[in-house]
Parts: sequence; C-alpha cells; structure tokens
Amino acid sequence: MGNATWKKLAYEDEVITKALLVATGDMIYASGANTPAALTIGDDNDVLTVETDIPGWAPPAAPAAHTLNSHNAAAGAVDFDLQIATDLVIMTVAAEANLPVAAASSALGMPCWCTSEKTLHICNLKGT
Repeated sequence: MGNATWKKLAYEDEVITKALLVATGDMIYASGANTPAALTIGDDNDVLTVETDIPGWAPPAAPAAHTLNSHNAAAGAVDFDLQIATDLVIMTVAAEANLPVAAASSALGMPCWCTSEKTLHICNLKGT
C-alpha cells in the first residue's frame, strides 16, 4: 500500500492576482507569452470570439439546426448544469506536512489548500 502524493500548483507570487481585474466581468487572457491581460466585458448577449489569436466580443451568429444529446455526469461528479459554482469548500491543512496520505482521506484530483505556505495542491496519486 502506498501513500497519496500531491503536486504543488504555485506559490502566491507565481500566480496572476486579482489586481489585473478592475471591473465586473473582466476576464484574463494571454496577450503574449507570459503576458496576462484583461478582456473587458462585452455587451449584453455578446459571445466570446477569437480573431488572429486575440479574444473579443461579438453579437452571436444565427443558430444552426442541431439536436440535443442527453448526457449524465460521471459517477461521483457534481453536475452544475452549466451554472456557476460559488462558495465551494475544499480541504484546508495547516502545512504541506499535513496533506492527507491515506486512501480514505485522499482522492485523485482532490484539491487541498495549505494555509502556512499559501499554496493549492492537487492529489495526483491516490493513497492505496
């Protein structure tokens, strides 16, 4: 039996901060290599488009004929039915040394926040 392993995603100073977003609806995109930029919100009912590798907003095109396929969420998944998920609760531990390693307390893809290091980790090998 083995212990779960964890992957550190980033330190606080290695992430894009919310200071880049100055208005409601702003979105982050890369305007160049390692260059984050904000895309301001479009008009009501606009859709996100791309022209020459640059995102932008445009009125939607006329809908094409289509059929809807039914689908089910995978076992154990939460289906938000295309709704925004807010106020999610994830596991928090005091330090990396406290990340869970047992199979009963870890799951592949499970997020865990380490408070002292201010880092988010994702379980990349479930304990056995």
